[in-house]
Amino acid sequence: MDFKVIVSKKAQDEIENASDYYAEINLNLTFKFFSELTETYNKLKLNPNYQIKHKNYRAIPLKIFPFILFYIVDEDNKTVKILSCFHTSKNSKKYPK
Repeated sequence: MDFKVIVSKKAQDEIENASDYYAEINLNLTFKFFSELTETYNKLKLNPNYQIKHKNYRAIPLKIFPFILFYIVDEDNKTVKILSCFHTSKNSKKYPK
């Protein structure tokens, strides 16, 4: 059974900010960004067991765009909650905890 991906308000705001930024540069970048996000969500639906960064927080990088999705997995409810869409240029000490 696949996991359900839930995006937190904070992560959604970060995604929208990135999307707005890419739209200012080139609208096609926005489509590519969302396409890559969708691809990453689909990976998490099938197998959410990627690298543990801190305690039970996991992370998966986007392939092309400089972002890491931080998330937690609830095995009992079969959900993956995206906590942050973190830009990799930020200080790693600011990783979500």
